[in-house]
Amino acid sequence: MNQETLVKVDQLTLSFEDDPKKLVLDDINFELLAKENLLILGPSGCGKSTLTHCLNGLYPRELDGELAGEVFIKSKNIHEFIHGEVSHSVGVVFQDPETQFCMYTVEDEIAFGLENKGILPSEMENIIDHVLELVNMRAYKNRIITTLSGGQKQKLAIACILAMEPDVLVLDEPTANLDPVATSEFIETIQHLQQQKDFSLIVIEHQLDGWVSLIDRCMMLNNQGQIFYNGNLRDGINVHRHTLEQQGIWIPMPAKLALEIENQADYRFDTLPLTVDDLAAHQVPIPVRPTRIKKSNTSLALKAEKLSWAKKSTTIIDEIDLELYEGEFITILGANGSGKSSLSKLIAGIEKPTKGSVYLYEKGLNEWKERDLRMKIGYVFQNPEHQFITDAVYDEVAFSLRVRGLNEEEVRARVSVILAQCQLTGFEESHPYTLSQGQKRRLSVATMIIDDQSLLILDEPTFGQDANSTNQLLSLLKERNDAGTTIVMITHNMEIVQQYADRVIVMDGGEMVLDTSPNELWQKSREQLKRWQLDIPIQIKLEQRKQKDVSYVYS
Repeated sequence: MNQETLVKVDQLTLSFEDDPKKLVLDDINFELLAKENLLILGPSGCGKSTLTHCLNGLYPRELDGELAGEVFIKSKNIHEFIHGEVSHSVGVVFQDPETQFCMYTVEDEIAFGLENKGILPSEMENIIDHVLELVNMRAYKNRIITTLSGGQKQKLAIACILAMEPDVLVLDEPTANLDPVATSEFIETIQHLQQQKDFSLIVIEHQLDGWVSLIDRCMMLNNQGQIFYNGNLRDGINVHRHTLEQQGIWIPMPAKLALEIENQADYRFDTLPLTVDDLAAHQVPIPVRPTRIKKSNTSLALKAEKLSWAKKSTTIIDEIDLELYEGEFITILGANGSGKSSLSKLIAGIEKPTKGSVYLYEKGLNEWKERDLRMKIGYVFQNPEHQFITDAVYDEVAFSLRVRGLNEEEVRARVSVILAQCQLTGFEESHPYTLSQGQKRRLSVATMIIDDQSLLILDEPTFGQDANSTNQLLSLLKERNDAGTTIVMITHNMEIVQQYADRVIVMDGGEMVLDTSPNELWQKSREQLKRWQLDIPIQIKLEQRKQKDVSYVYS
């Protein structure tokens, strides 16, 4: 029996008016069938998110540029839909969920879409409760949206789309802001929903682990916005393994480890493993990267005493004592809403504590002049747009140097180096808001590292980054760290913790519940880690499984 074609894209080509000769999408052709799950892979800035704007009718209606080709939704040309009608068939969860909110509270945001769909008020309550339950957000039904964490906003955006029951669900980096356990639960939720409701799925994702078993087909784009593969995921990764590496496209971690094994040992995988079980089936040594040794205390850089923060009688941070030393690489971990970002903003002096004090080099933050403080502490926000203040990428990076009075020749030289390091050369005249999410993230980092601050605090800096950009950014941070800069990074990526951190801080319910090394963290029980919404790196999982297998054989 032939499956219905829900989406058909025919010779789609798109360019923006600020650079009309550069094709963002170049001759894109594909179809999506009913009940089919499609994964779209590609490097940052290759046009993946732009393609979703074409599928939900946002382009060409809001496009400042030119679009050629056709898009059909259930055999109907997208130009024939009235304003807003496409969203009933194609629901998109954007990479930055804040861009799709227009109401004040969680409940009202979900109700807004239902009202537009013509759902009776008497039926809304059950639908709202149901979708919030699906994303584990029932307790936040009456919360003001601006008080939610980044991960909670991501869940709310997903709930809003699920409530609309679209024929096609498009998820653009849906798990980027979710903690490890929430990520696994979210993927399981999507799988469960598909067993109940007939919808097709398009997933744009950099981190593939967890999605492999759910995907029917994979479409790969290169950095020229062209499709170079459309077919089975496993076949695509095996055939194009070198192209994927060259383009900076993420592959599942087991496949990445397998490639490392091939480079280090006399062994060749006929088919690259995509899951932990696939790799564990091969009797080969697993390349476990040693974690960095926790540094012995050197000079104290920052100290927080009895740090507390409350909003409208709700305690967000509860009496935290913390000491950060020069040259440490610290990762802050914890569930969505556990207080990670709030703590980071308090120690950076961006938010003022309700109680307690923060000292930078033994001097209270309130005693520092703002300009002098920003020369010592650099802060990269979870949403990079929160820190952009100019109309061009070059000016954004040059801003602080000009404030300091550097001459233009020196400014030009330093900005050029940083833009090259952050893979932003060629975007000097672009407006920051026109960049892809990954490019915005790299720009936000560039604006901070340009000043050589002694303390860098980064909130999810690798969010939305392809493999090349992530590796280059982390190498840059490691270089700064080796030179003495203290790095504090909020992340959900356990592989980063394993490879780069010498110290981990775990937050839970606004409290700091653990301060230890990565190796000691991995020794905690699975039950304890799950309570903190944490997981262990894949290579550690494989090593632990190997040890259990040896013990079993020995016994």
